[in-house]
Amino acid sequence: MNIIRYIFVIILSITIGFFAFRFYDNFSESSEINTFLEEAYVVSSLHQEAAKKYGKLINFDELNRDEFESTFIEIIRDAQEANNILINSESSYMGAERELLEIATASWLKGLETFQVSILNLVDQEYSQLLEESIAESITSLSVGDKAYGNFLSEIKIKSDNENLFLPDFFNIEYTGIESNAYQFAELIVDRAIENKSGLFLRRDISVTGVEFVPESIAITEEGYRVLLDQPTSLQLVIANEGNVEETEVLVLILVTDESGDTVYEKRTKLNTIGPFESKSYYLDPLEIEKGILYEWFILVEEVENEEDFEDNIYSVKAFIPPED
Repeated sequence: MNIIRYIFVIILSITIGFFAFRFYDNFSESSEINTFLEEAYVVSSLHQEAAKKYGKLINFDELNRDEFESTFIEIIRDAQEANNILINSESSYMGAERELLEIATASWLKGLETFQVSILNLVDQEYSQLLEESIAESITSLSVGDKAYGNFLSEIKIKSDNENLFLPDFFNIEYTGIESNAYQFAELIVDRAIENKSGLFLRRDISVTGVEFVPESIAITEEGYRVLLDQPTSLQLVIANEGNVEETEVLVLILVTDESGDTVYEKRTKLNTIGPFESKSYYLDPLEIEKGILYEWFILVEEVENEEDFEDNIYSVKAFIPPED
């Protein structure tokens, strides 16, 4: 009787252990899949935003160089983050769905990085067949990513139906929407880029667009001299960035000389940043000048690298306080 009881206990223990192991194994697998799905949703969200921005960029409508570069940096940053999520995944799930998503993220990242370099080279350099081929290569990589992601959505849906998995609301993502005509699509993009080259071409141009005395001058002589009030006078400078990239550390030199050529005031200053197509005002210190003497305010904005037009970096204006009767 004891032997039968002993055998029964052993069988019962084995049975309980078996089902406990199956339960743990199923729970562990379910946990790994859920972690993967959470990561996949973040990847989908990142690329959904990146694809929207990319779609706007390749139309090349009303873009300046600074906006184009900064937006593409955001796109590639999102693509890199998505790729790193899968590389550093906390899930050990290794199903076909994961492999498809990894192919998609790696292909998208490669395509975006190649496209960024190629399109800017196309804008800054003369057209060449190699550049167009490089753009076509980037389109091919993006298309591979689109196809792999589409297959991922199909496979994960089948798995969900078979295993009653709760799926996040994955986004539909397409960077190109093509599979075989990458070269034709590349030709279209090249044509668009060349047509809008003036907006994307790297153009650097700082200028002095105007000055105004503070307080305002009361008259202008036939010679163009400003007539000032008898009180300390400041000068407002308007410095404009007429290029299409942000300029930093813009150096400005101001000299005030009398009619003998002697310097009565000198100042060097620096404007930290001026955005593309923006302007900034700068006010000089109030200056006391003698009555009846003609003074010249000379302004020079230091030339930036590869500046298109240096002549508008120089500005001068002459003014005086009328002598006493």
